[in-house]
Amino acid sequence: MPCFDKKLEASREELTDAAWNTSSNHPLRDVDCVITSRELLMLASSRNISLPSLPLKSLSPKYAPRFPDSILDSFLFSHSQTLKQSSAYGTSGGYLYYILSSHQEKHPGSRIAVQRGRNSDVIEYSLMSDSNETIMKAARYYGFRNIQNLVRKMKPARASRLPGANRRGAADSSASSSGLDYAFVEVMACPGGCTNGGGQIRLDDAREANASLHTNTSNDPAITTQKHTTYEQREWLSRVDEAYFSAESDSENEANAAAAVDNSLHDMEMRTRSILQHWMKLTEARLEDLVYTTFRKVESDVGKEKNVNDTTRVAELAGKIGGGW
Repeated sequence: MPCFDKKLEASREELTDAAWNTSSNHPLRDVDCVITSRELLMLASSRNISLPSLPLKSLSPKYAPRFPDSILDSFLFSHSQTLKQSSAYGTSGGYLYYILSSHQEKHPGSRIAVQRGRNSDVIEYSLMSDSNETIMKAARYYGFRNIQNLVRKMKPARASRLPGANRRGAADSSASSSGLDYAFVEVMACPGGCTNGGGQIRLDDAREANASLHTNTSNDPAITTQKHTTYEQREWLSRVDEAYFSAESDSENEANAAAAVDNSLHDMEMRTRSILQHWMKLTEARLEDLVYTTFRKVESDVGKEKNVNDTTRVAELAGKIGGGW
């Protein structure tokens, strides 16, 4: 899913060939350009291209450029080995549900129980055995407010200053009520997940791109008024989610989709490992340099004097980590 944060990620030094090609004087980026859905709509508008008038079908494979290596080409651009995702995966990649599914394969007869939290952006998952015992628990938290609540619950209880206080009991009660029994938590700052990110198309954007949304829509409450409500925006987001989950099914008729591929998670994992080994041989680089990155400490500037504007500071930051705009 195109995202504004990916612009900064793409400018990192680790995402250039400098991470593994030390002889390169001019590092080449792994990602040439990150363009969001909203920017694509603006680009089409500037070229007088009406996206709603284009046919709703996949581009013919003959227009797709071939990747230089045939093995990597079949892995990166073939839809035959992809898993068909559903709303249970969420709209932020589905890594959480992949973890649950991979553990489910290791426990025959187990099932994944899904329970909604205090709102639609908080979902709890439990992998239950055939005897109805909990094997592992995980959760999905979307939106800053929900993430903040999660962090507060995970903070350890403050130690009592009173002499003789039962510190162990306080720690035990904190651990039992904090949700620390989660094996994995998927967090996303945007409420609703990636389909509701700042770079995605809003209802107002769709209205501007398609004038027909203002007419002949008496049965469509999401687009009947000029100024939409929160409910209408949520209804629009549900349409975006529906399009997100149905995108893969639109590509099933590609020329290479006839190849029979076992879609089990184990076979996909083994195939991915094989591809990574092939990539290592091509580049003569370590796997750590090809697929891993690092975390960087962000210095807080709260209370400090700022001599430059925010745009200059962000551009400077992007330049320091190997990129630039």
